[in-house]
Amino acid sequence: MRKSKKINLSFRIKIIIVAVALAMFVSTVTVFYIILGSYDGLGMRQSIPENDYNMNYLYEEGGFLRYEDDNYESAVGIDVSYYQKDIDWEKVKAAGADFAIIRLGYRGYETGELVLDEYFRENLREAKDAGLDVGVYFFSQATTTSEAIKEARFVIRHIRGKGVTYPVVFDMEPIEGADRITDLTVEEKTEIADAFCQVIERNGYTPMIYGNPQWLNENLDLSYLTDYDIWLAHYAETTDFPYCFKMWQYTQSGKIDGIKGDVDLDIYFIAK
Repeated sequence: MRKSKKINLSFRIKIIIVAVALAMFVSTVTVFYIILGSYDGLGMRQSIPENDYNMNYLYEEGGFLRYEDDNYESAVGIDVSYYQKDIDWEKVKAAGADFAIIRLGYRGYETGELVLDEYFRENLREAKDAGLDVGVYFFSQATTTSEAIKEARFVIRHIRGKGVTYPVVFDMEPIEGADRITDLTVEEKTEIADAFCQVIERNGYTPMIYGNPQWLNENLDLSYLTDYDIWLAHYAETTDFPYCFKMWQYTQSGKIDGIKGDVDLDIYFIAK
């Protein structure tokens, strides 16, 4: 009987130890999850920095815009999605592209569901195999910061450990005939962009916000978003957008070997 009691006591101690360890693990994971997947709200307003690019230093080479002055040089890129279908990434690289921004997915503007781009996995894998740097973008139709956080978590889940070194981009745009985000205020859209970017940054990636001059000036309060780089969409030979931007999508009708049809072309400004 004494031996049996000792065995029972030993068994109970082991159960207690396991239970305590499990509770500590769950607590740690919960705190970690909250820190990396929560939103603190808008911070203090800041002066919006102006860009110091001199557009006279833009030049074309090999069918792409490039830039170089005493302070900056540039990289050549494209951004793609399902609409480009099958891509020969080896040819894209050979044609001179340095990087690609790949659509990871989107939130349906009617259903509100999160959807992975049909070609995302293939594009990410093959672009990296061809030697391009890769970033991703997500087309948001979030109407609350909670939805923006879910979008960011969705993105992180699909890129963690996949070698994404270029920015993770928040792309919110109005859809003609759809009204999911139409009634949002400037403050609400600013908070949604900020919430997405906070989660991306806390998970070790570089967040970026996409938009054309009208969207950036009229739909977001950039004074709350100065911690994040801008991807400017302005289809022109040059741009007079006054504020600092890191990447410029300068055409939606570009051509590059390896892709049938049109593709967006981008220039990425790199401080020397």
